Amino acid sequence: MRHTRKFMLTAMILALSLACAIPVFAQQGGTVRGLMPVDVYTPINKGYAFVQQGNYAAAKDQFAIATKLDELNPFALNNLAVLDERDGRLNDALAHLKDATIHAAEYRDKVSQTCFVAGSCMAVKPLRKEATTSEILPIIQDNITKLEAKIATTKTPPPAGSPPPMVPAPKAK
Repeated sequence: MRHTRKFMLTAMILALSLACAIPVFAQQGGTVRGLMPVDVYTPINKGYAFVQQGNYAAAKDQFAIATKLDELNPFALNNLAVLDERDGRLNDALAHLKDATIHAAEYRDKVSQTCFVAGSCMAVKPLRKEATTSEILPIIQDNITKLEAKIATTKTPPPAGSPPPMVPAPKAK
C-alpha cells in the first residue's frame, strides 16, 4: 500500500510536469519567432559597426558570438558569409548562406541597413522592429544566387571532401 501511494504521487507529478512542458515544446516548433533576443542582436549590431569601420576580424568575432547564442541566426550567418567571400573563401560563404536560409523566414526583424563589403554580397544590420514578413530571407537568397554565379565564373573547386560530380557511365557499343 505504501509503495502504491509513492508510485501514484510520482506519476501525478510527472503528468503535471509533462502537461506544463507540452505547450512550450509545441510553441518552439514551426511558429514565427518575431524579433530575435537582445543577447543575439547585440553582437550582430557590434559586428556590423566593425564592418563599417573596416575591422573585419573583430566583426567576424562578434558574428561568431551571435551564432553561438543562436546557431542558425540568418543575420549573423549572412554577415559571416560576406566576410568569408571577402577573404576569398567562397565555399565557406555559400555554406553559411545555405545554413542561413533554414530558419530565415521565421526572423521578422526589419533590416536597418545593408552595405557592400566585397563582391556582390551585403552585410546586414537588423533593426529592433518587427516586419510583416522576413526581410532577411530575400537578401540571403539574392546573395546565394550572386555567389553561385561568382563560383561558376571563377571556377572555384568544390570544398575538399565533397563527392565528385555525377557523370553518366559511357554507353557500351
